[in-house]
Amino acid sequence: MKPLLSLSRASILLVILALSNTGQAQPQPPYGEQKKPPEAGKDGPPRREPPPQAYEACKDKKEGAVVQITTPREGKISATCTTSPKGLFARPERPPAPPGPPGSASASGGQASAPPPPPPPPPPKK
Repeated sequence: MKPLLSLSRASILLVILALSNTGQAQPQPPYGEQKKPPEAGKDGPPRREPPPQAYEACKDKKEGAVVQITTPREGKISATCTTSPKGLFARPERPPAPPGPPGSASASGGQASAPPPPPPPPPPKK
């Protein structure tokens, strides 16, 4: 009778282990059906609205016209007039760099600041 009792205990243990592992491994969708990353403005963070200067730069211009705009961090840059629901605006050819810590290339208008000079050598010992 003892082997039958240990067999039932082993069966119960297997059932408990099988039930405890359900839900931990999630099946992957078939190839080509993976969830795509959210597009900005839909499921992701909202898109930023262009500043008024971007609309002013393209006033009386046509879509695709190249204009010069001045940004606070990068100075004068080239931009292309692009259509939006609110009208034409100047879209930079490359988006401005995000602000960084003081002294970084993005914080100083694209120019990296020079590293500090090395400390002077210690005076000679007598």
